Amino acid sequence: RQMCIRDRVDPALESSDDDVQGVLGGVVRLKWSVEWADRAVLEVHERVLASVSASGALGPAGFGVSRRPGRAFDASATWVDTEGTRVVHDFDRIALRLFTGPVDWTIGRQAISWGTSVLFPVADLWAAFSPFELDVEERPGVDGIRALAYPGGVEVDGVLVDRGEDGVSGAVRGSWSGARWEVWGGGGRFWDRTVGLAGVTWLGDHAQLRLEGAVGDATRATLGVDRVSTRVSVSAEFHFNGDGAGSAAEYPAQLASPVLSRGETYYLGRYYGGAAVVASPDDEGRLSLALSVLANLDDGSTAWTPSASYDLGRSARVGLGGLLSTGDRPSLSGGDPSVPILPTEFGAYGRQVFVRISLFY
Repeated sequence: RQMCIRDRVDPALESSDDDVQGVLGGVVRLKWSVEWADRAVLEVHERVLASVSASGALGPAGFGVSRRPGRAFDASATWVDTEGTRVVHDFDRIALRLFTGPVDWTIGRQAISWGTSVLFPVADLWAAFSPFELDVEERPGVDGIRALAYPGGVEVDGVLVDRGEDGVSGAVRGSWSGARWEVWGGGGRFWDRTVGLAGVTWLGDHAQLRLEGAVGDATRATLGVDRVSTRVSVSAEFHFNGDGAGSAAEYPAQLASPVLSRGETYYLGRYYGGAAVVASPDDEGRLSLALSVLANLDDGSTAWTPSASYDLGRSARVGLGGLLSTGDRPSLSGGDPSVPILPTEFGAYGRQVFVRISLFY
């Protein structure tokens, strides 16, 4: 899987004098599994990640790739690390699943996803994707133990994760489903914070309405609506981020906060709106068109992410997309030259165009 990227960002925040950068990235994945008589499955995924940057910087300011979760042990090996070039081998799954009857166990490095939000995750506190992540083929794995049980029609999900230097996180969630409703609730300890989680989804004939929130040491909420059909899916969300900065003057300090550095959230402000549209206009479903829009309602900046992909058949797919942002650009004209002035959040993200080629074997 390869991505050829050209980034146009504000040169004031770059180490290079060029305001256009080129990056070539590639990901090769190998997945294998061993099964024992429907009682256990050993699953291992390994990958090689390579990136080459024309400017020597592997990522522009503002574009946040998803944070790598803290883990109990480091299974990665750096093969190449020179100016502008980096090649890393990593194991993203090393998990043993045991089906014991009343309880299903997963032990080891595994992917865990909680919550229903599309654009503004609230409950996805294990290893959330950045909203501008290009490679969403596979969620990063965390090291831990997960138990799933189903007493009386209720799904009980218990997770204990060792984040290495970030400590131990643990939480329990219960889920109930009815003809028109899905309700879930739970809570636990995430990093150094105690958080309660809850969500509800109303299922209509042609649309669904959902609400999920986090309370306690972290307060966040997302209200969303989805309209799904055979050819077109539309989602819209409103988000409150209690960890966000109260004003643009606090953005630089917010960039250095633990909640951003560990990937608990990827947003600087408090109030957001967004929408996403995915369409498949051809009868064979080979062409996919998508557009997502994020708006910081505090400072008025927006981020537009259009993309198109086409399935060539025979395990090959090509795609083209970009990130277009609006809002006042950052500068270094303040009293402290080491601290940038960020009048808007998405205005600091610049513009990006990418080409993606995916091959599956």
